[in-house]
Amino acid sequence: MVDFQSQSSGEPRWQRRPDARPEEILEAAKHVFGESGYAGAKLDDVARLAGVSKGTLYLYFDSKEALFREMVRAKVVAALAHAEETVRTFDGSSRELLVMLISSMYRRLRDEDLARVGRVVQAELPGFPELGRFYFEEVILRSRRLVSRVLERGIESGEFRQLPHRFAARGLASLLVHTAQLQTFFHDFDPDQLSDEAALGGLVDLYLHGVLARPGESA
Repeated sequence: MVDFQSQSSGEPRWQRRPDARPEEILEAAKHVFGESGYAGAKLDDVARLAGVSKGTLYLYFDSKEALFREMVRAKVVAALAHAEETVRTFDGSSRELLVMLISSMYRRLRDEDLARVGRVVQAELPGFPELGRFYFEEVILRSRRLVSRVLERGIESGEFRQLPHRFAARGLASLLVHTAQLQTFFHDFDPDQLSDEAALGGLVDLYLHGVLARPGESA
């Protein structure tokens, strides 16, 4: 990861370089990685889309790998951190919290560029072990732990049943990613199309019926 601090002054580079635009670079990177894949993405294309020179880009990100990591942290991990804080401070029912979490995660995954990045993650990152490990630890494991926290909260309150096999958090991630990608890439080919609200409603209904405590069943 590139050090954003100036070694000489201790100030972030962007404070000294108002013409450099790291946020625009990260937004452009999200689009280019999604369109071209990791292996096919070119820093020239990112710089061009961001409206900066390649030299400016290198002030912030000294390699394609560094740019990819920071793009994921800015566009995915930051949203996870916000969701973690929401879960930590939520004072309603666990059912309400779970529905809110599913809805926010689904809408995030329906961002077309992020959906494309998701395809890149599945198709390419296993061939780049360090990046694959980075994504698994910072996104997949963190998402799983977040969902598990909500499920454990509901089990403790008696709203959710005891869940065998520790699969429920993994299963939600699979449902979310698959549904969002179908809606993004295959919706126009589907003879029985669903609106996003219908797809999300069906996903919530299916998942809730898998985790809610059943009448007469001890939690």
